[in-house]
Amino acid sequence: MNRRHAPSRLGLKFLAVAALALAAALALQALLYDTVLPGVLQSPGFETYWYGRYGDAPAEFQHYVSTRSLTVQQALRDTVWLRQHPQVDLYLESPAVLDTQILEDYGGQLIACADGLLYAYPMPAYLYYYGACRILSLLCAAVCFFLILIPYTALLIRRITRLSRDMQVLAGGDLSYQVVSKGRDELSELGRSIEEMRRAVLEQMERENEAIRANSRLITSLSHDLRTPLTKLMGYLEILRHGKCRDEAQRAEYLRRAADKALQMRALSDEMFRHFQVGDSSELTEEKETVSGPVFLGQLLAEQCFDLTDAGFSVEPPVLEGDYHLSVRTEDICRVFDNLFTNLKKYADPASPIRLSVREETGAVAVELENQAGTRRPADSRGIGVPTIRALLERNGGRMEITQQGNEYRTAVWLPKAAGASE
Repeated sequence: MNRRHAPSRLGLKFLAVAALALAAALALQALLYDTVLPGVLQSPGFETYWYGRYGDAPAEFQHYVSTRSLTVQQALRDTVWLRQHPQVDLYLESPAVLDTQILEDYGGQLIACADGLLYAYPMPAYLYYYGACRILSLLCAAVCFFLILIPYTALLIRRITRLSRDMQVLAGGDLSYQVVSKGRDELSELGRSIEEMRRAVLEQMERENEAIRANSRLITSLSHDLRTPLTKLMGYLEILRHGKCRDEAQRAEYLRRAADKALQMRALSDEMFRHFQVGDSSELTEEKETVSGPVFLGQLLAEQCFDLTDAGFSVEPPVLEGDYHLSVRTEDICRVFDNLFTNLKKYADPASPIRLSVREETGAVAVELENQAGTRRPADSRGIGVPTIRALLERNGGRMEITQQGNEYRTAVWLPKAAGASE
């Protein structure tokens, strides 16, 4: 059935309640009019009450006839007195027609008219009382109908008012307010729709806040990572500016490294630029590359060890063997090792040698760094490096593990092999 033409459940419930109220009202009216009230009218108590109140009706009629000097025929045809006393049926008849003794036995009284006598026999006006009973039963039925229908209508109004109040609370900005709606009619569905809308808005806000936090983390990470190549570039340029190179070959090597750091900075700045364009860090990362593990890691670690040696640390580049390939984003891995070796410069003890090793495992290559912690913690540390390293490794399918025994730190980084690489 088309929902557009489907009957309203709320309307059907209202019609059902109205039908129930009408049936109860009609049943009450029938019970009162057909059973209860007739029983009252025919009871001895009612007869005693009526005769106690209207038993002197013949005497009043005698006074009425005497003051107007009515004849027997005029008294028989008169209706004015009966209209003035609707509760009384006054049966009038000539003594010549009825048995006088019977009338006297049933309360009949002699009425003296201007030209003769009449007997008057008072009795309750049952048509009047049954009419009053009908009106009373209808009133009771109406009260019964509204006593059933009005509470249900009031319940609907309360539900509508509650939904309106809930909407006002949500419109005021309190999205933690939960809208509870029970039942299976349209009002219940409206309440559940409002609750679903509230949850959807909260989820959307949470997604937006998470996107803002992710963007903030990305910008902070990229800004932090820009400092490492910038610092190295400034160091190389400072050496070149003051002519501290031993020979032309060393000068050319410093120029090459300075150019590499400039390219790395440009790549990071391009990533930041793309981030501001698309507004979503998930769209920033390039596809993974398949690179020779020994060549890539050998060049990367040799450069980092050279910088550590220049900074006064004792470290030897590892000897890389084997023939395996890595599936990584090379820019990310360069940032990982820039952060790792920058942390060594900040926190490692220059008087203790740094041990660096690379080993091949099933599905991954592990790079391990072991060092003694120094006694000084740089004042400009912001705790960004390690979270950035973990995020970059997770993005490439790798991981990092840091362990400490006393004053000795061990940092291990796992990089994923390319599919089909030798084990």
